[in-house]
Amino acid sequence: MPTVCANVTVLECAEPATLEQLIAAGLRRYVVRRLSETAVVLDHERLGDIRKLLKRLGETPRIVTE
Repeated sequence: MPTVCANVTVLECAEPATLEQLIAAGLRRYVVRRLSETAVVLDHERLGDIRKLLKRLGETPRIVTE
């Protein structure tokens, strides 16, 4: 049975090592589900906190809304 998810935040990195570093640096608490070695679903209700964490870690993600 197919699953459709609404109101999700997906973080995708170009390299698996980058995602692992972010997870180890505190992103783990926001991860809802691992999609692949380079992508995770994050708690969309905590997007503000996630953006602050990424900024503190020196990451400037491209935000795509649709």
